[in-house]
Amino acid sequence: MKQCSLQLLTFVTWIMFSSQVASQQQDSIDYREGYGLVLEQRWNEAQAHFIEFQSNFPDSAWTDDAAFWNCYAVEQASTGREEQFSCYQQFVENYPDSSWMADARSKLAVLGSRLADRGFPEYLRMMLDNAAEDSDGAFDFNAERLSVTIEQAMQRAEAEMQRIRDAGIQIPPLPAIPDLSSLDGNLENLNINVAEIRENALRMREDMQRVYADAQRRVQNRRLGRSSADEELLTVMAALRRNARAEEILLDRLRSSEVPEMRRRLILLLEDFEGDAVTNTLADIINNDESQEVRNSAILVLLDRDDETNRELLRSIASSSDYPSGVRAEILDNMEDWDEEVALPALRDILSTEEDPVLISAAADSLADIGSAAALAVLFENYQSRQDRPKRQLILEQIADVESPEVITFLTDVALDNDDDELAVIAIEGIADREDNIAVAALDHIYLNSTSQQRQLAALSGIGDTETAQAVEALQRALSGATDAQVLSATIRALGDTEQESAVAIVLQAYRDSSDELVQRSAIRALRRLEKYPAATEGMLEILEDQLDKSAAR
Repeated sequence: MKQCSLQLLTFVTWIMFSSQVASQQQDSIDYREGYGLVLEQRWNEAQAHFIEFQSNFPDSAWTDDAAFWNCYAVEQASTGREEQFSCYQQFVENYPDSSWMADARSKLAVLGSRLADRGFPEYLRMMLDNAAEDSDGAFDFNAERLSVTIEQAMQRAEAEMQRIRDAGIQIPPLPAIPDLSSLDGNLENLNINVAEIRENALRMREDMQRVYADAQRRVQNRRLGRSSADEELLTVMAALRRNARAEEILLDRLRSSEVPEMRRRLILLLEDFEGDAVTNTLADIINNDESQEVRNSAILVLLDRDDETNRELLRSIASSSDYPSGVRAEILDNMEDWDEEVALPALRDILSTEEDPVLISAAADSLADIGSAAALAVLFENYQSRQDRPKRQLILEQIADVESPEVITFLTDVALDNDDDELAVIAIEGIADREDNIAVAALDHIYLNSTSQQRQLAALSGIGDTETAQAVEALQRALSGATDAQVLSATIRALGDTEQESAVAIVLQAYRDSSDELVQRSAIRALRRLEKYPAATEGMLEILEDQLDKSAAR
């Protein structure tokens, strides 16, 4: 009887375990079906699917993912900012520990600002309150966390400025980081002088505007081939740019000079003078001057004057093979600031007819910067119609720079369906450049659905490069299902690249579970990337003992 009861208990336990596993498998399948709807941009269906998912699988590990994608679908399908804000706000309240929290807060910040701009300041206040209040309703101000956040932001800004300094442009130093270590968690103890902050911000803005203008001038001088003597004259001209007599002197000298180099220099000095007389003179030189160098200088100066009345002339030059590709590319680069109805046809024609990589890249770059649905359609169409890889690659790289659901879908399709592994990897890298959880979801989808190991490895690397908590979760799932040593090694290296503390234990366990040297070496390198965490140091000590034991055994 006891044996029968034991068998019955074992059978019941097996049934319960099997049911649980089947449920876990089903929720994963169901979630991925919903994500497929997101990729297909079927927003209404995605909303319905994820709402049903949350009802069917309330305890699933994917529930917060489903809730976020539901809000994302609401955002894409609805024009009502209030509805979008409300959905993300509810997500933040319901899933405070979700790895999607940063994405949701970012969405709330953008939507709150837009609603405030439209005359609804209460949404900005709701956003701030939602970010600041804990479950007890008390303000949870973490001075240490704020200090670290400020420090990280300042470090990124300083790194960007250093690149400008390396190019020979002097940048004023960033202000000192405030010392917040003495605060006890109460915002009231933070002594903020708003007037001083405003004054410092205005002064810094003015400094940066001067630096920017100087940088633009230096770049322009290099582009136009100006000499130091020209720079001295430009200083004089800057003071006289509204002086009619100065304009008359320059135009008279220009008409009377027969030396091309002198005419070219005089043209460069006319840049800051407004009015039809200068504009008409430049147009006349472009159409009639015998010197190509003089005509080129006139084109660039006319372009910098940003006179809408001459855009048709500039457009015709950009489309003409009579001019150097560098000059034509300069015009194409500027078209991103033109009215779209003027720029789009010109960029479409260039992109579909030209074979010069410089012009293809410039046209695609401007279309990507415009970023509208019509501009994206031109990029998609031309990528599909091109046959040679180098030119398709140029267009694909520009497509990847646009952040939109359409681009994520397009890049995912290229990554999964394109016959060319190299182009597929470029698409994967373009997704990874977003460095957010939306990128992680797309890369995870590519990893799970790709039959190419090269693409799988690229997807894993891209997931790690996003450096998010969501990346660790995705890589942990990939690690649990991988058997190939190369895939295991790539997953472990990617865990190191996340620089997340939660990756340490996973990497160390992977080292313990494997006897493959490639896998173990990857684990060691990953822990080295994570060495700022004490647990990683402890793991390295454990590995040291293990390696010494193996050496002694040999």
